Amino acid sequence: MKSNNCSPKLLPWLANKAGISLQRGEALWLDAQRHAALVTGATETPAYWEAAMDRLFELVAAECLQADADSFGWRRWTRFNQNIWQAPVAVFDAFALSNARGWNTLRPTQLG
Repeated sequence: MKSNNCSPKLLPWLANKAGISLQRGEALWLDAQRHAALVTGATETPAYWEAAMDRLFELVAAECLQADADSFGWRRWTRFNQNIWQAPVAVFDAFALSNARGWNTLRPTQLG
């Protein structure tokens, strides 16, 4: 069996979204490749790559759930609150900028 150390290009993004390290994501990718080789009996075929990607998604989802369980729900809560607090800040920024621009247009150019 040929050893292929190429990881998918979406692995860094996937690991970041799941909240796991890139090294852990690469280890999960190697596990997914081994599983795909056992299931399909071949390597470098479309069925092999499909099985490897499916298994990678399963492993990453399980790893993310395990990290959430280990944090007693705080990890999920902080992710949720981080997204909620970003929206009002963006709205406040837009309002403050438009307010400042409005005052600049109303300001007289010359006094006197």
